[in-house]
Amino acid sequence: MNTQSKRTPLFFGLVFLFVLYLLWLMARPMLAPLIFGSILAGVFFPLNNLIKEKWKIGRRRAATITSLFIVLVVLLPLTYLAFGISKEAVGLYQSIVSGLGQTEVNDFLFGEGLAATTIKKLSASFDIQLDLELLKGKVLATVKGASGSLLASINNLIGDLFNFVFDLIIMMVVIFGLLVEGDKLKVYIFELSPLPSDQEEIILQKFNQMNYVSLVCNGIGGLIQGLLGGIALWIGGISSVLLWTVVMIFLAFIPLVGISLVTIPAGIYLALTGNVAGGIALIIYSIVVGLVVENWFKPRFIGERIEINSMFILLCIIGGMAAFGMGGIFYGPIIGILFLTFVEMYHDSYKH
Repeated sequence: MNTQSKRTPLFFGLVFLFVLYLLWLMARPMLAPLIFGSILAGVFFPLNNLIKEKWKIGRRRAATITSLFIVLVVLLPLTYLAFGISKEAVGLYQSIVSGLGQTEVNDFLFGEGLAATTIKKLSASFDIQLDLELLKGKVLATVKGASGSLLASINNLIGDLFNFVFDLIIMMVVIFGLLVEGDKLKVYIFELSPLPSDQEEIILQKFNQMNYVSLVCNGIGGLIQGLLGGIALWIGGISSVLLWTVVMIFLAFIPLVGISLVTIPAGIYLALTGNVAGGIALIIYSIVVGLVVENWFKPRFIGERIEINSMFILLCIIGGMAAFGMGGIFYGPIIGILFLTFVEMYHDSYKH
């Protein structure tokens, strides 16, 4: 009897680990919508409580209203943008292919434009004899390979639209469930955790603060930078403005770099195609917009909610994107702030 009682906890532990593994296998295909659903639910949870208390309605009705608000304000615009981006991406590929023929490359590099003139001046200054035919062949091979990669990416994007719709459905189920049962789930998880209640509250508070900063503060800042950058590209005559605007909105989440990853190459392109003043103006304009938003708007909007080093956030975003793809823009900072929170709690409670 005593031997059996000793074996029972071990057997229970093995079965529990096996069940956790099965749960992980089931959740892994839906990991992204589960995480994003949890993040959005955390961001809109105060609004859900406000609706419930102000209108004196039940949890399910309040969660329904909040979920509809999220659909109208967040998910429908994202769906529209996703289909619009796929359409513009196809058009961009077609324009790139038509503009990268042998005649166009020959005129660009060896005609009378700024790029061709610069190549000739550099070769003359350094007394370099260029094999034009060999150089032309290498350039054409490179751009054909790049256009092929772009086409493959576009095909993947269009194919992922079906998964995108499925993920949206899963996300809304998660959001609604957390808005309705969030308080009970919080108590349930806290009871499972071996940490003291005050430390669990600190972790949850930091998680929610980082969610707010990542989605709301950085989201509004990214929207401002992306829209202003898109207007500048439209004035400069750059095609596929919607596609590049959305790209810049996401790039604006990355500190120190931001929309310059799009605007600086676009400015160089304008300069090389003859619009030198427009290219320089675009680069200066994007730098000013980035500096104002990053150093004035975001600090005032975020306030004292959370203070974290920009370089650390940049490294977290880069590491998050390497590990999780585009979702790493949001996952990376959250993982980073949770790490710093655990380090701070260790110093306060366990170091001595």
